[in-house]
Amino acid sequence: MTNEKRKNIVAFPHLKERLIEKATVHMQQKQFQEALPLFQQAYEVDDAHHEILLGLVVCYVELGELIVAKEICEKMLREDIGDYYHNLQMFLMVLIQLGQYEEGYMTLQAVIQEHKLPSEHAEQIYQLVEFCKVRMSQDKIVEDETEQQQLIQVNEFLQKRNVQQQIEWIHSLKTNRMAQHRFFFENIFVHNDVHPIIKTIALKLLMEEKVDQDFQVSKFGRVKKVNPVHLGKTIPYPFTVQVEEALKDKLEHENPTMLQVGIELWQRHLFVLFPFLPMNEDIKVWTAAIHAVSCQLYGEEIQVEAIADEIERSAEDLQQAILQLKETEEISFI
Repeated sequence: MTNEKRKNIVAFPHLKERLIEKATVHMQQKQFQEALPLFQQAYEVDDAHHEILLGLVVCYVELGELIVAKEICEKMLREDIGDYYHNLQMFLMVLIQLGQYEEGYMTLQAVIQEHKLPSEHAEQIYQLVEFCKVRMSQDKIVEDETEQQQLIQVNEFLQKRNVQQQIEWIHSLKTNRMAQHRFFFENIFVHNDVHPIIKTIALKLLMEEKVDQDFQVSKFGRVKKVNPVHLGKTIPYPFTVQVEEALKDKLEHENPTMLQVGIELWQRHLFVLFPFLPMNEDIKVWTAAIHAVSCQLYGEEIQVEAIADEIERSAEDLQQAILQLKETEEISFI
């Protein structure tokens, strides 16, 4: 919410205090899922209240949303909200959980150079500096792991023919070390024997972890260079949204059940293709193709040429879209 909109909110008397009180009770009982929305509501009333921001950080950390927690800590430090050194320690705790030891080390070095450390905080800060330094050295050893060793890891992964086991393998990698498995991901993204959905899951995991590295991804005879960080900024694609909206216009009132089937079919198709889009970005063709395949799933017969005439498109383009939908649908359930 923008500051302008926030200023226009008329809060009930003592609303902020009541929200903080209720959220704190939940937090003390380790009910972080219940505490979070209360702190979020309080934040809409006051986005510079230290207790609210601190509560948000604790909840996000406990719920595994470390990137969001880091951003709030940065806000508190940047805007000097609350006790600086307490915020700094919270920030370092989040960085350590993210495995971002180099950033922690650089931050602490800057603090030491720019500030005269209070005696009550100096010892702990120097201990944190040493801890980050040691962990950076350990990470360097991991980063220097030979490609031959990682190639063994790739081969072990490929030997797991069960797709579910491969998914578990991907998720078992330490999320805060994801960038250090670059060679592993480079190989599975281009390997023909790796299921397209495995590639999608791996790529989305790298996006969640904001891994800023380029990878080549191949699927269905197509190759694309992508960067997980930049890729996350392009979703959702306007074309895919427009197809879904066109489908809603066509079926929302006529057949809501068929609409739901069609939307799920389309989303599964896009998930299997990701990060690619259908080669023919014709909204009318894809809307008609999704509707046609949805009808077939219900056992209804379709006339491709008649549908093509109705939407004023070639029967060949429509048939190709239908075949692509069926191809990805066959492999979308693993």
